[in-house]
Amino acid sequence: MRALLAALLLFAPAHAATLDLRPGQSADLGAATVTLLRVQDSRCPMNARCVQAGELRAQVLLTQGGRIRLLALTFPAPQAAPNILHIRAATERVAGAPRAPLVVTFSDGR
Repeated sequence: MRALLAALLLFAPAHAATLDLRPGQSADLGAATVTLLRVQDSRCPMNARCVQAGELRAQVLLTQGGRIRLLALTFPAPQAAPNILHIRAATERVAGAPRAPLVVTFSDGR
């Protein structure tokens, strides 16, 4: 039994690294630097009635090993998202409440 557990732990995928950013902020995620340039949030606020759920779109600058890439990410993401960077979550909006600063959580997808 111990051998099986050890084998499962050895081949278990690494946990994804995450990073929380507000628009205009930059930080390192693994070997890359992520800059959240712009966010468009059309998601339905909590406690509101909406015809459709909406989505969050973010423009991100990804700098890694001398390469600079401009990414357009969507949350929730389409099933076959080809990017190495994903939006894992974003702070919720509440209907009727003052707008709090938006925080977007990114994941390296591992």
